[in-house]
Amino acid sequence: MTPRSIGPKHGDLCSLGERLAGIYSRKQWNRQWRLFQLARQWPSIVGADYARLTTPAFFRQQTLWIYVQDSSWMHHLQFVKLDLLARINLAMDDQPVADIRWQLQPQESAPSASRPTIPPTVDVAEEQSFLRMAEGIANPECRTALQRLWRTFAAARE
Repeated sequence: MTPRSIGPKHGDLCSLGERLAGIYSRKQWNRQWRLFQLARQWPSIVGADYARLTTPAFFRQQTLWIYVQDSSWMHHLQFVKLDLLARINLAMDDQPVADIRWQLQPQESAPSASRPTIPPTVDVAEEQSFLRMAEGIANPECRTALQRLWRTFAAARE
């Protein structure tokens, strides 16, 4: 038996994390994968109080941009910037962040009342097949999120 050098092969059983890491690497989405990992660990990196008010937003070169809920917190965070940068780099030791910048959290716009949202259409048989497969997921929130993700991708294929 030969060891796998590039990760799991098509058809092999592996964790979703292994599969996503391989996909992101092949598609050269490493920055997005890095941001995803940072967002998952965010409360443990910066602490619950800061995590409630901030979200890692995006990278530009080696600068991490962080969304902040309001401008007064942006001002406060400037005073603890070096401490936050040290914590982030401790968690991201393989690819350190050179700087942190702040940006106000964009306001989510409410869907327009004049335009009703039309749900995407997908193949009913395919959807039923996927729903049967997803029944094995014990956590209902995870199952629902996976179903929404599948529906989005299936509708985009149509």
